[in-house]
Formats: sequence, C-alpha cells, structure tokens
Amino acid sequence: MTSIVAKNSRKISEIFQMGKKDKIRCAEETFNPWVGVRELLVGWILAGLLSFLLIFPLSAFATPPSDVQLSYADKDQVLQVTIAHYSFAPSYHYIKRVEIQKNSEKPVVYEYTNQPDKSPFTYTYKLLLKEGDRVEVKAICSLYGSKSSSLTISKPATK
Repeated sequence: MTSIVAKNSRKISEIFQMGKKDKIRCAEETFNPWVGVRELLVGWILAGLLSFLLIFPLSAFATPPSDVQLSYADKDQVLQVTIAHYSFAPSYHYIKRVEIQKNSEKPVVYEYTNQPDKSPFTYTYKLLLKEGDRVEVKAICSLYGSKSSSLTISKPATK
C-alpha cells in the first residue's frame, strides 16, 4: 500500500515551488493552492492575540500604590501626601482618587486623570488640623488596588 504523498510526490513538490500567480491543473480544474493562505494567517494571528489578551488582561500589569507617607506642616496648615506608585503609562494607569478623612468626618475626595511621570510624587492639601486630630488618606489606583496611611497630630516638641 503506497501513501498519497508517495504517489503524488511530483505534484506536491510542484505546489511548493509555485509562485502566487502560478496555477495547477487537477481534475480538469485550474486553481492556485496558495489563495486564502494570507487570510488564514491573519486569522490565526488575530486569534492568538485575542487569546493572549483574554489570558493576560491588561490589569495584570497594573500595580497598586506601594506606599503612602503623610506629613503635616503646622505653620502652613498643609498636609503633604507622598505616594509611591509605579506606572508604565501615567495617562492610563495612575492614582485616580485620593480620599482624605479627618477624624470620623466624611472624607474629602480629590479626583485625578493622570499622575506625574516619576514615582514617588507628592500632592499637597490645605487642611486645618490641631493636636489630637487623626487624618487618614487613601490613594486609589485607576486600574487596581489602593493603599492607606494615617497620621495623628501630636504636640510640637519644645526646645
């Protein structure tokens, strides 16, 4: 019993030596076996890309804020919030919101649409705090995660 490849080895070698414009004659019909190969290849590439995006969504590359540090300048009544948040695209993956809650009051929310290119970066907020006040700050990423930090205002050191 002889295989189809062995029986038609000459025809098969002709097909692989053909150009895109060449045609072969088989069973009283003329055709080009390479027609549709480009479309098939594009389909496979698109299917592979779609599979990759479904398996590894973009949010998998998102990182939450890694650190939030607070300091308060009593003289200027300014709260400094220093946030460490690495971003591969600061206009797309950024600190979306900073929530500041003083004691148990309703939090004040600051919305952002991007972040500075370098990390860490500092935002400053005018805020009146007195001794004993507790402030909690929550930094929220636009893609994934958040980080909180708190600060209790203590009596200034005497000299």
